[in-house]
Amino acid sequence: MKIVQVLCHPRPESFNLALAETAQEALRSLGHEVFVHDLYKEGFDPVLGAPELARSYSLDGLVQAHCQELAACDGLLIFHPDWWGQPPAVLKGWLDRVFRQGVAYDLDGDAEEKDWAPLLKGKKGLVFCTSDARDEEVPRTLETLWTDVILGRCGMKAECHVIRDMRRTDTAARRAWLQSMIETITDWFPATQSKISTAFSASL
Repeated sequence: MKIVQVLCHPRPESFNLALAETAQEALRSLGHEVFVHDLYKEGFDPVLGAPELARSYSLDGLVQAHCQELAACDGLLIFHPDWWGQPPAVLKGWLDRVFRQGVAYDLDGDAEEKDWAPLLKGKKGLVFCTSDARDEEVPRTLETLWTDVILGRCGMKAECHVIRDMRRTDTAARRAWLQSMIETITDWFPATQSKISTAFSASL
């Protein structure tokens, strides 16, 4: 399977990075091809300007590459922190420029009434985000945003896992989250046949 992995966190020592690196290793050990993107390191420009919006196409080579990978992939994996119940602005801009008409969705019908047509059916999307808020402090806006408003609406089978109360999370709890993430990834993106065959042969 081809998996696009997107990390959006400005701090190199963040738990988001630990999650992303662990996920990358897990996916490759399962035999998948992983396209890894760190939006801050890549210097991704989140601004969707008027000319690009008007032509519904980006002249930015990096944006074009991301769009092509999204269209060709089998799965999408995203890591980000919770900033005021939303992803960081850079990730929001990535969505604006990459989840565009003709890539993630289309509009069918005449000029007066167009029907929404999702273009990412058959793909899977997993999101893992970190939050300082406790369960009882905030509504589950991130889960709804990703599963219903964005990924699900574009046709993906989607889940969003929010790791809450991060400031009070100790080392043992973080290790448990890493293990839980690996189990989720393995369930969503099972090992390729070649990896299964290799493992079977090694056990004989």
